[in-house]
Amino acid sequence: MKPALRFLIKFFCLTAPIVWLWHIGGWRYYHALYSPVAEAVYAWLGLEGVEATSRIRYINLIPFLTLMVLTPNLSRRRRLGGLAIGLALLFAMHIAVNLTADPRTQILPQMVRLMLDAAPFFLWVIIAHEFVRDFMQRGTLRAADGESEVSAGD
Repeated sequence: MKPALRFLIKFFCLTAPIVWLWHIGGWRYYHALYSPVAEAVYAWLGLEGVEATSRIRYINLIPFLTLMVLTPNLSRRRRLGGLAIGLALLFAMHIAVNLTADPRTQILPQMVRLMLDAAPFFLWVIIAHEFVRDFMQRGTLRAADGESEVSAGD
């Protein structure tokens, strides 16, 4: 099986159950964390009338998390640091995008929704740039010894 296909299969197999958990109620736990923090940030900024609504669309945390977990050959520091920084940036982005919602309907503009959908993939490409570069060039990765090659996802 080709390495790219194997990586995609692993990505979908790990992502699917987490998405299912998110939709059956996991987003409520996220809201319990998100809402008080967002309200405090809005109050600190002096913003009144902004709803600290967490949205099911904030599911974009999940593909970022699974990509970071599955990406081979990331050092522990890059993986854990990338997860911490990436998740914090996505969380901050969730707080910021609520400011763009229509106050009457709480609907986000289309461009903001597209940015939310793309953000986890952009962050992953930045953090795992060596993996992405090698994978795009050859469909394989250099092993830690720098000489042999291993298939992505092994």
